[in-house]
Amino acid sequence: MGRYADTAGNRAVSGQAQAVAAKPVSWLDEARALLAKDLRAELRTKVALSAVGVFTFSALLLLSLATATLKEVQTVDILRLPEPISRDALTAAMHPAWDAPSKMGMLWILLCFAAFSGLSHSFVHEEETGTVMALRLSMSAGAVYAGKLAFNLLLILAVAVIVTPIYMLITGMPMGAPPVFLLVMFSGCVGLAGAATIVAALAAKAHGTGALYGAIGLPLLVVFLMLLLNAASAVFIIDPAPVRLVRDIGGLLSYGVLLITVSALTFGFVWED
Repeated sequence: MGRYADTAGNRAVSGQAQAVAAKPVSWLDEARALLAKDLRAELRTKVALSAVGVFTFSALLLLSLATATLKEVQTVDILRLPEPISRDALTAAMHPAWDAPSKMGMLWILLCFAAFSGLSHSFVHEEETGTVMALRLSMSAGAVYAGKLAFNLLLILAVAVIVTPIYMLITGMPMGAPPVFLLVMFSGCVGLAGAATIVAALAAKAHGTGALYGAIGLPLLVVFLMLLLNAASAVFIIDPAPVRLVRDIGGLLSYGVLLITVSALTFGFVWED
């Protein structure tokens, strides 16, 4: 009697296991699993955090020393001054030599180099540890791209949240309109994460190093920084026109979304090759 009960119990357990195994797993669940795996691996090894942290704080230290006197320098546009001018008029026409949009541009140059120094390990790590084949067999290419993109986005957002207040204290960069400033920062992080993810995949498939990673990413970064400087100039304008905000900030965010969309559509060819 006990033998029949054991047999029935084993059949029930086997049926449940088959039901669980037969249950389809969505690409979103696969992406979450890959993101959790990358976060655990990063917290254990701290490869990307170490690379980004060392570069960022070294750059901030050098920047604080190099711009100690630049923050106080005033300049004037001589070509726009009238011919007979008084001392008071000349003093009123002076403005900071290092203005707020230039400071924000320097911030994003720092963030770009910091991101590209650490985010290159997102796919290289899979190639070095030999887990590429396991990922190909266990999840779809779209899930792999989404998981890696989410990891890179979280990392660059964390770096931006930590670095930006310190940079503002060092350089005296104002925030401008807070909603516009936060939208520009988020849009920049989205575009930077999208560029870093697809470039890391291409460099890893070519068995390249950090030099190849930077060479492939340079054309994307040039366009990204040009759009970012346009958006940065809109942050510090008093009462900007809505059309300009939509054009500059919307263009930056659209570039990031377009880059991610094109990368997601073509990632399968890179991943499966």
